[in-house]
Amino acid sequence: MISEWKACLAGNAAQWGMPESGDWRFLLYNNYHPHCSDMDLFWFHNGGTYPRAVTKILREPTRGEREFANLRQVYAFASEWVPRPLHFGPQGRFWTLWMEGVPGAPFQGSLTPEVLQSMTAAVSGIHRALIGTAVKSEGRWQRVVAAPLESLAAFGDAAAVREGCDRIRARASAEWLDGVPEIPQHGDLYAGNLLVDGDRWRVVDWEGFGLTDLPAYDLYTLLLSLLRPDGHGPAEWNARLMQQMPSLVEAYGKRIGLAAGDMPVLLTLTLANWFYLQWRDGRTEFSERLYRTIQDHFEHEASWERVFFSA
Repeated sequence: MISEWKACLAGNAAQWGMPESGDWRFLLYNNYHPHCSDMDLFWFHNGGTYPRAVTKILREPTRGEREFANLRQVYAFASEWVPRPLHFGPQGRFWTLWMEGVPGAPFQGSLTPEVLQSMTAAVSGIHRALIGTAVKSEGRWQRVVAAPLESLAAFGDAAAVREGCDRIRARASAEWLDGVPEIPQHGDLYAGNLLVDGDRWRVVDWEGFGLTDLPAYDLYTLLLSLLRPDGHGPAEWNARLMQQMPSLVEAYGKRIGLAAGDMPVLLTLTLANWFYLQWRDGRTEFSERLYRTIQDHFEHEASWERVFFSA
């Protein structure tokens, strides 16, 4: 099969804007996750440092077809941060998604204020480019407020979570939501899906794009993914990282045009939507861990507000 995939690359190189001659070599990567897996081929041309093309190999078409459509949609508006989609289709017993490779590697350095500000600028840049591109649909309030909060309240037995869900449901009315822009979100924006090359960031793995259009969802899930390895709440989180959160949230809100008072509501709704999407997708273990974080949020709301918002 490798020879067939290599022949596919060589045969389409001109059409895809790739080198038509030279040496192509690949690195095979097993992209394993408990809920879904695929094999990735990273194609390097003439010993280059970064892959010029990437192939995702899947046994069934649904995930690849969805990601290819998502890439085409987001690349049309935010090409500065997104791999260029090339092709999707069957090949032998498999389905293949081809995309252009991008320079960069997952960030490995220190999370300095400058690095975090640069990350946040990339997220807000993508979101600014995507404002107004969401496909209009009925029932947005039910989708991003009511259903996630109902699912969260019914999941565990923490009274603080149930009471908190009731409070945020009343605060996040349909009228309030009408004033919040619809911005399709990446949906799985943690540090591993951010590649950096110098001071430039690119975002990969767009399979979950558009599952929620709640602004700040990507920002908050990214920031929480940096904090949560140390524990479920502020009492356990890295103090140096926590000191940087308010300026990042404020900068994002200003770039997107969100009112300061919207940001705490969006944080709680992000937690509810994050839980809801994971639970609905069958990621039980992650949902259970996230529920403990959400319980900490509702039991220590003042501490959470000090972490994410200026006094």
